[in-house]
This record gives sequence, structure tokens and C-alpha cells, in this order.
Amino acid sequence: MKSIYFLCLNMIRFVPYAYGFLQNYARLDEKISKNYTWEEPFCILEPVKMIVEKIHDPDFLFLSCYVWNHNQQMEIAKRVKKKYPECKVICGGPHIPDLSDSYFSQYPFADVLVHGEGEIPVRNLLLEYIEKTPDLNKVKGISFNVGSKAVKTGVSGKLSKDLPVPSPYLNGLFDSFFNKDSTNKIGLWETNRGCPFSCCFCDWGVRTTNKIRLHSMQRISQEIEWFGQNKIEDIYITDANFGLLERDLEIAELLVACKKKYDFPKRIRIQFAKKFNTIVFEISRLLFENQMLWGTTLSMQSVDLNVLKAIKRPHVGIDNYKKAKEKYKAYNIPTYTELILGLPLETKKSFMEGICTLFDIGMHDDFRMFELVLLPNAPLFQDDMRKEYGLHTKMKPVRRNDPGCEKEYVELVFGTSTMPVEDWEYCFVFSETAQALHNGGYTRFVARYLKENNILSYYDFYNNFLKYMLHSDSESSKAFNRVKKLINAFYNDPDMPQINRVLTQPDMAGFLGTFNPKRKGWQLWTYIWLWISMNTDGFYMELFNFIKDQGVIMNETIEDLMQYQKEIMLALDYDPLSGKEVHYKFNWFDYFYNDQILKKEPTILKYNDKRMGASYQYGLEKNDKKKFITAAIGFSYPYSKFRHFFHQFEKTEIIKVN
Repeated sequence: MKSIYFLCLNMIRFVPYAYGFLQNYARLDEKISKNYTWEEPFCILEPVKMIVEKIHDPDFLFLSCYVWNHNQQMEIAKRVKKKYPECKVICGGPHIPDLSDSYFSQYPFADVLVHGEGEIPVRNLLLEYIEKTPDLNKVKGISFNVGSKAVKTGVSGKLSKDLPVPSPYLNGLFDSFFNKDSTNKIGLWETNRGCPFSCCFCDWGVRTTNKIRLHSMQRISQEIEWFGQNKIEDIYITDANFGLLERDLEIAELLVACKKKYDFPKRIRIQFAKKFNTIVFEISRLLFENQMLWGTTLSMQSVDLNVLKAIKRPHVGIDNYKKAKEKYKAYNIPTYTELILGLPLETKKSFMEGICTLFDIGMHDDFRMFELVLLPNAPLFQDDMRKEYGLHTKMKPVRRNDPGCEKEYVELVFGTSTMPVEDWEYCFVFSETAQALHNGGYTRFVARYLKENNILSYYDFYNNFLKYMLHSDSESSKAFNRVKKLINAFYNDPDMPQINRVLTQPDMAGFLGTFNPKRKGWQLWTYIWLWISMNTDGFYMELFNFIKDQGVIMNETIEDLMQYQKEIMLALDYDPLSGKEVHYKFNWFDYFYNDQILKKEPTILKYNDKRMGASYQYGLEKNDKKKFITAAIGFSYPYSKFRHFFHQFEKTEIIKVN
């Protein structure tokens, strides 16, 4: 029997889904079942030496390569090859380039690259290696190493429309993974495969040839039952566009029924259809009502029409986004959108206005900004598009290295022909500020009132306030300047990682460590948010002075609003056992949450929050810093800004004073 070892390393405890699919499909062939044995996959990111020492007499070493594990796995493969020269190193996954001409000169110890969908090429490759004299030219969908040069065999066929791969959940392949320890693990789950879109920054549509294929409803129903019986808390649906098909609502109904029966799964993370529709809405409403929804994506990437056209992104239209948001708001369903910094044709003004447009159409709760990464198989990676849009890039480490681990790198876009580096840096600071202050609540209600009453636009409010704080020497303003300094250093320092930037700075890491010294996932806006939480009085004094400087008349309405804005924020000294009672001259709660006309109406609000989070999973405790940050800003992954930051309307008691 030939032995197969498999690497799919990750910092997050995802089920080894690729391992399950490749093995199950290959073992449908009796020859493969009789001639190969599959060892338990390596899923946890550990030092190279430690993993190498656990690999004994391998015949094959398979690598499922992504941007976060490629270099680590290649170093493991290099050492394994040196120790066991006869071992065949097979590399696949999204990070393996289709243009493979130079790959083997850089990694001469690799034997075969599998391009695109892997089930059929891997099966055929294993069958060929059973032969006394394997002829790899017969195996389509691969490149193989001949004297450090690539020989490419042509395009492989794809799985048929019914995706005939046995479920690795149902046949017990994942049992040992879930039973190994009590750590919460995330179940990756595919109900269909393929993406009908071809966005230039993404390699998904390229890899899946744009055709959607379906797993059977019988299989899906059985897998959902398995999730419930085995108490799987978190499910990540890997479909590119869940909610595109009518049957997706039926799948959501099965998930809800399973939770009612077993109390599992607890939460469902979904990549919703790029174009929202009634099905997506009904799925969101159903999961939200049963406290299973992490949030619904109203996907954008950019608000600018020229940018969307350049990246071949489906255009929905701002008015349609607004209608969708209003529909979700009517049912209090959390939504979020994603923007990408550094896209072709984006400018400083269009990017900042794009964020403010989100606020204009009611998307106050959650937007997320990502830097543009050039993926090896995405159209933007190719030379012609780089030149056309003047992409200025640098290779950056993905994260801080654990001892004994290899550095992983991503190619980030820091500027374009329409957005020079200095504009990119300011947009970055602006985005983090808007997330901390508007999503995070510290200025949201003041900004909303000023905008809705035609006093100050969101663009003028946040752009001017950021400039104001960057020129201030107050204690509360230091976080803004510190983040600006860090973003500039990130561009200039080749060793500063993308994900753990804050932890490279002793002063910032020291401050954040007072809340939770073990936490690694700190986004820049969370630093701003927590800094303000420790300097609240000074911050609101600065906000008061800024509004006054903008020419706003500081009457009793604004003063009452400022009090409401400050007191609605979650604070470290909040006691969930007694709650908090606050008094106002105006009906602010009804104005912001019930869309009523603002009027002078003495009101008492009683905040009664005891737990926060999408499914109320994070408990509050007075003066407990660790519990405070978890409740106030959530975990770094899986992430949702829903039910964080400030006292929630559904837990607020309203008393009208006669």
C-alpha cells in the first residue's frame, strides 16, 4: 500500500474539506482503494520541524495551497523530499498558478501541480502512479516537473452536474477531526459549486468555469442531520452565491428545523448571492429569527460605476441597495457590505464618498474594508491589467510568524494610476475611523441627526472630524494619529505583516493587552474604539468643540443629543445586574429607532443589556475588561458587528414622562 500524507494548514480550525472530497472521490475507484492508504491530514499550523517529524515513509505528500499556508507547506515538502527522495510532492489549491512555467525552477522538489478543480486529476494521477511506468502526459489538468521545467497536460474534465463525490461527513471521514478535542471547529459545507460571475480581483469564477452544479437535496438533508447529532456549532457555507437558487431557502429551513431539534448548529456563515433577491431576504429573515445569522452581505466592493465596470463586477444600483436595506431594516435583520481599497479607477474622493454613500442609504451597522490582494489566478494578477491600471504593489507578510514557521506573503496594491500611495494611506485611515466611530457608534447618532437635518453631510462630518483629530493634541485624539503613523509604517516596512500589524507595535499591543493579552486578532479600528472607551469624556469634549467649529448652533437639542450619544455607548463600568437609567428632554429613541418626528418629550430610557453578540453569546460583567471587549467588539473570527458597541434597542425600556 502506498501512503498519502495531506497538508491543509490553517490558523482557524476548519474541517479539512479538500482532503475529504479528494479522498472520497478517488476511493470510488477500487484500484485506488486497494493500493493507497490515507493518513490523517495535518490541519493545525505548527512549526515545520514538528510536522516533518510526524511524517514517516511517505509515498505521496499532497499540499492544499492557499495564500495563508503556501510557504509553510512548501518548506515542509522540501524537507520531506530531502528526507524521503522517492516521495512525490503534489501541489494543488487556489494558490497554485495556472501559468506554471517558472514554478518548478523555484520549487524543484515539487513533482506535480494540480490546476483548478482537483477531484478528477487527483484520481487519474493516483491511477497512473499504480502503473509500473507512469506516463503523466495522460493525466489532464496538471503540470509536472521535468528538469525543473513545467510540462502542462491540458485542461481536465470537470465533475458532472450532480457532483458525484460521497459526503465526508456521512461516511465518517471527519469523525476523528471533530472528536479529537473539545475546541470549537468550523464545518465547511458545500451545497453547490461554481460562480456565474468573473470579477477581475477574484479567481473563483475562473476556477469553476462559471457553471453551477448541485449536491442532491437528499445528501444535504442527511448532512444537516449529522451536524445536529454531532453538535457542530458553526457552519460555513462555501457556496459562492448562496441564495441564488430557490432550493437554498429549503436548505435554510432544514437548518432551522435541525437547530430546533438538536440545538445545533448554532450559527451559519454564508457568502450570499452577489445580487440580492427575495430568496436571500427570506433566508436571512429565517436564520435571524432563530438567532443563527452572522449577517447578510449586500455586496458592493465599490460604489463607483467606473470601478465596477473595470473589475467586471455586477452592478445593482444604489437605489436598489437602499430598497434592500430598508426591507432588511424593517425586520431588524443585520446586513453588512464589503469595500476593497485600491481597485482600478478608484480615487481618494470616490472611495471616501462611497463609504458615506453607504451611510446615506441607511447602511450604518457594518461595512468592512479590505486591501486589494492580487491572487495568482485572478485576471488583475496578469501583466496587461497591471499596466493598464498602474497597479503599484508590494509583497507583504500575511501575519506574524510563530517560532519555527515560515513567513507567508501576499501581494498588496498600495496605489494605482488614480490613487497615489498618499491617498491610499489617507483612505485607509478614513475607513478605520468611519468603522470605529460610525459602525462602532461613538458618533453615529450625532452624525445621523446632522445629516438628516441638512446641517452636515456624512462626508463633511467624517472627513473634517478626522482632520480635526489628527491636528489635536488631546489624549482622546492620540489613537487617530497612532493609526495614521502605523499605516504609513506598514507601507514602508517590508517586514510588517498585514493581519497582525498592531501587535508589531509595543505601545499599541501593550494597551490592547490590558483587555485580553492572548488575543491576536486586532483590527485597527478596534484600537481606536477601545482607546476612546478609556477616554470617553475627553473624546466627547472634542466632538462638542468640533461640531461648534463647524458652525452648528449649540442649542438644547444638540446638547441633549450629545448626552444621548455618550450614554448609549457600552462602557466598562456598566452593570448588567442593575442596568442603566438615563433621562432626556427629547424622544431620541423613537426618532432613531422608530422613524418618528423629533419632538420635545421628556423620556426615561432603561438599558437592560445582559448579553451581546449576534446570538447573545457574549455575557457582560461590570469592570471585567476581557468580557467587556468580547461583548463590545466581538471576536476577530467569525466576525459580525451586530449587537455590539452600544445598548441595544430591543433591550431598552422606554418611559414617557408626563
